[in-house]
Amino acid sequence: MTESDGRVDLERMGKVYEESRKRYLANSGSSTVTLRATAKLVKNAYLEGRIGKYRFTCDEPTARGGEDAAASPLEYFLAGAAF
Repeated sequence: MTESDGRVDLERMGKVYEESRKRYLANSGSSTVTLRATAKLVKNAYLEGRIGKYRFTCDEPTARGGEDAAASPLEYFLAGAAF
């Protein structure tokens, strides 16, 4: 399977899931995962955010006080629901 065919490698994903699950179960007392997101207001409604090693920006449309320089928080939410 090539990466360009747009399909999910279910076998690979299953193996990764099982490896992660075994690792979490082997470490008693640490069977929870915590994710942390931070955001910094830069200007008006423009924000710079971070989740782990990933960085992103968001902004509101001009009608809501932003400069429409990036996707809005609602657009990120909708994209997350699509995934």
